[in-house]
Amino acid sequence: MEKKVNNKGKQKLVKAIVGFFILVVGIAMILAFWKDVVVLFRAGMGIVLALAGLVVLYTLKD
Repeated sequence: MEKKVNNKGKQKLVKAIVGFFILVVGIAMILAFWKDVVVLFRAGMGIVLALAGLVVLYTLKD
């Protein structure tokens, strides 16, 4: 029984290390490609505003 508990503890530790590594790589990529992130954010906001405009126009249809 103790080996199973210890094995689960090791699995959690490995998952925590892998998760932390992925988090650090993701943050590093966001910072490295910051200009592209801003462009994507602006494009997303444009899409949201366009859809909001369509919804407003659709409600005026009545």
